[in-house]
Amino acid sequence: MVKRTPAPQRGTRGISRLATRDRLDRVQNASWELSAIGECLAAIGRDLELAPCDQKPPAGGTGNALNWLASEIDRRCVLIDEALA
Repeated sequence: MVKRTPAPQRGTRGISRLATRDRLDRVQNASWELSAIGECLAAIGRDLELAPCDQKPPAGGTGNALNWLASEIDRRCVLIDEALA
């Protein structure tokens, strides 16, 4: 059986321990890396949206989905960056 420890409550000493400079740097780096992944997805999505219509099946829907995914990743990265500022 796995021992479960309760999550630190807001305003307790556990929160300050979670917000060390090292941890904040790791979160910032992860946000930047996630943003780069979003840019790659957006580029693939644009390529698929512009693909010729004679492909079987048409790739435009997949391109739209990848562009949406990239924009959602970007939006969340912005929120993370704002929270870290």
